[in-house]
Amino acid sequence: MFKKVSFIVVLVTAFAFNTSSTSLENNYIKSGEKLTFIASFNVSGVMTDIAEVKMETSTVKTKTRELLRLKCTASTYSSWDKFFKVRDLYESYVDTETLLPVLYKRSIEEGTYKKELKYLFKRKSKIAISTLNKKGYKDYKTEVPITDSTLDIVSTIYNARTLDYESFTVGKKITKKLIVDSEIQTVNIEYLGKENISVSNYGKKECYKLSIGFGGSEIENIKGGKYIYITADDDRLPALIEATIPVGRVQIRLSNYSK
Repeated sequence: MFKKVSFIVVLVTAFAFNTSSTSLENNYIKSGEKLTFIASFNVSGVMTDIAEVKMETSTVKTKTRELLRLKCTASTYSSWDKFFKVRDLYESYVDTETLLPVLYKRSIEEGTYKKELKYLFKRKSKIAISTLNKKGYKDYKTEVPITDSTLDIVSTIYNARTLDYESFTVGKKITKKLIVDSEIQTVNIEYLGKENISVSNYGKKECYKLSIGFGGSEIENIKGGKYIYITADDDRLPALIEATIPVGRVQIRLSNYSK
């Protein structure tokens, strides 16, 4: 059961959208935004809070340009650490207008397992240089073919918030690609319309509901329904994420928001 805790961040970030004809300009994602989520898992038939996920944005200046840093962290509550401790960090450095990633970093600590991974996106060459560090591997580099719009697993959820859902018809389907663990994965998205849901202390919110289907070696075995709800307002907040998996149900809900 506790191995499934590591699925929390994969679920909260692995929604592959990109800047295409269905996207808007980035009028939603700005520096200084902070989102906090509570991650729950079905334990003995009861939804139990086991971890906290935080996502925040900040501005980073290089010698040649200004980038937006998208930072995502996940950590189990102290009461759960003795069973399966999670301390994960995911960072994507993206173009401020297109939200296309330039650099991606991942550092995970899940139980006794540790791993570091970095992608350097070279758009003109259509490759991402992947650097892996874990037990048995030291600065192991590979080249992963990408397209002009390939994203990583952090920038995907931010791109999702810029799509023009008001122009979508119910049942509209999109297939996208992203890079996960140095491989290209496929994600299928279906727009299911609008639904009102309760969002923490913010009351009922009208949200866009999306169904997510995965493919690829790492996540193709995650069966059952997977849904994300994005508020249908000027904030476009990822309000709720739900997934049914073979051993139960995972839920990630927005608990706090500031900008």
